[in-house]
Amino acid sequence: MSAQNPDSKWTLGAHIGSVIYSDLDGKNLGGAYIDQIPRFTLSRYMFSNITFEGAIGTTLLDNQKYTTFDGIAKYDFGKSFDNVVPYILIGGSFIKGTKLTTTLNLGAGNTFWIFPNYGLNIQVMYKYSDPRYTSQFSHLYPTIGIVYSFKSRNMNRRLWHMNH
Repeated sequence: MSAQNPDSKWTLGAHIGSVIYSDLDGKNLGGAYIDQIPRFTLSRYMFSNITFEGAIGTTLLDNQKYTTFDGIAKYDFGKSFDNVVPYILIGGSFIKGTKLTTTLNLGAGNTFWIFPNYGLNIQVMYKYSDPRYTSQFSHLYPTIGIVYSFKSRNMNRRLWHMNH
């Protein structure tokens, strides 16, 4: 997802996730937990440690309806050339449940590049929904998945390094 750099700009990801509401909000929506399978992402490194990402996720194995279309920007702290790439994110979503609702998203994640083209990505977002909407409530949205870099990365074999 994240972890691109100027030499390796594009990644594609396949993920699983969860939608986690409070118990009270879950009672109003038909459940506090929704499996999110599948979730697909397409990301591009843009400039100055910023990556833009588009994603779509839906529920194929859960009886609750939840499809999300996400657009986010990630900041990677200048770690895009490393094998361990933490980031923070901000963005928004259109969520189709009982009605189409928008959310503001804040979160953090990390990509662990295992091989030159493959990484493991973990991420958690808080999706804020305006309290005026009763079709959607604010919730957590953790995901885990595999990302593929279209161009092989130059692997930095050390997990941590210091600049001199």
